[in-house]
Amino acid sequence: MNAGRLHVHELHACADPECLGKVHDLLALIWETSPDVSALDRAMFETAVIEIAANIVRHGSEEGSTFCNLILEVYPDRLDARFKDDGQIAHVDLDAAAMPDDFAESGRGLAMAKAAVDVLTYRRHNNDNYWTLSRTRTAT
Repeated sequence: MNAGRLHVHELHACADPECLGKVHDLLALIWETSPDVSALDRAMFETAVIEIAANIVRHGSEEGSTFCNLILEVYPDRLDARFKDDGQIAHVDLDAAAMPDDFAESGRGLAMAKAAVDVLTYRRHNNDNYWTLSRTRTAT
C-alpha cells in the first residue's frame, strides 16, 4: 500500500473547531513538500479533506470529546487521506450524497467531498469511524 509513497504527514488531535486550523496547516505542509501537485488537485483534494474534517467536528460528539487521526499521503499517481475518529456513528449514505437545492443552508459537505475525489468511503468498526479519500492526480 505504501509502495511509491512520496510524502506522508499525520495529525492527531481533538475534533474541535481548532482542529480545522490544524488540518489546514497540515495540508499547507504537504503542499510545501510536494510542489509538483497541480493546483487543481490541491484545490479538489483540500476541499474534500476539509469537508470531511468539518463533518467529524460538527457531528462527532460533544465539542472536544472526539479524538481524530488524519494521515495524508502523496503518491506519484494519487493523493490519499485517511481519517479515524472515536465519535458517534455517522449515519451517512455516500451513494445518495447530492447537492441540495440553492436555498438549503446545509447538506453540501459530503456532496462536495464526493465530487472532489475519486474514492470516498466510510465504515464503522470497533466504535471508531474510518473515512478514506483518494484523488487520482492529473498531469501537471
